[in-house]
Amino acid sequence: MMYKKLLGLIITALLPVFAVAQSQQNVSISVSATVSGTIEMITINTVDFDDIEQEGSVIRVDPIFGERSGKMVARGTPNAEFRVDYIRERELVNLDGEGIIFFNYEVAGNRIDDQETAELLDQDIRDLQFNEEGEFYFWIGGTIDMSDVNPGSYQGEFTIEIEYI
Repeated sequence: MMYKKLLGLIITALLPVFAVAQSQQNVSISVSATVSGTIEMITINTVDFDDIEQEGSVIRVDPIFGERSGKMVARGTPNAEFRVDYIRERELVNLDGEGIIFFNYEVAGNRIDDQETAELLDQDIRDLQFNEEGEFYFWIGGTIDMSDVNPGSYQGEFTIEIEYI
């Protein structure tokens, strides 16, 4: 008698599995992506070259220890991992006439708002992570060779791309 009850429980327990197995023949599966959040970039300071000391013809703003470095904060999903990419060399255009300057960017990053403990982010692709508040800080510096530059006001842009992984 105990054997029949146990067999009955086993058969009853297997019925939903058979029903699911049979119904899976007619199931179609669609794939979609959901964006879990956006990333906001906020510029806090731009790179400042006014009255900066030159080493020969080269001007350098250190992204880790330079007071004149640019600063940005990225805001995204707390603790989410992401990757960063940027173009290392960009042209700055003379707004007052002819001439361009090539600016070689250097970027440092940190999960906390502490420039001196930031890590230099070279062009190697690697994983970074937002902090618990969903923030990651960037400091932007670099070098300019002023040896063959026309007088004027130069302007350019810096683009940093961030993608969730």
